[in-house]
Amino acid sequence: MEFDFSKQNAHKIRIKEKSQISFIDTSEILYLQCEGYLTTVYLVNKTNMGVAKLLKDFEDELTKFGFLRVNHHTLINIRHINHLKICKQQRVILINDVEIKISRRKFHLLKELLK
Repeated sequence: MEFDFSKQNAHKIRIKEKSQISFIDTSEILYLQCEGYLTTVYLVNKTNMGVAKLLKDFEDELTKFGFLRVNHHTLINIRHINHLKICKQQRVILINDVEIKISRRKFHLLKELLK
């Protein structure tokens, strides 16, 4: 699997919140995290947006733009990884210093992608 991050700058996703619809550049997204049927989109500018859309739907749309589902609840933008933390529970550290747990299966895939 190979990612072309240059495509991120030209692609926008539609985020429909309660009373507005926003179009966000995929390069501005750090990660997406779901809780039930609500997915929170965390952006580089330290804001977040809640949307009633399944994480699977975002995964289908964003995988080809450099996003990887690292656990059951989280989809990250590989472009914004700062480093991997290898310990008892593997974690990825993003550029905003947020630590996200990586499942065992996804850790090996992510390690291969980052080589």
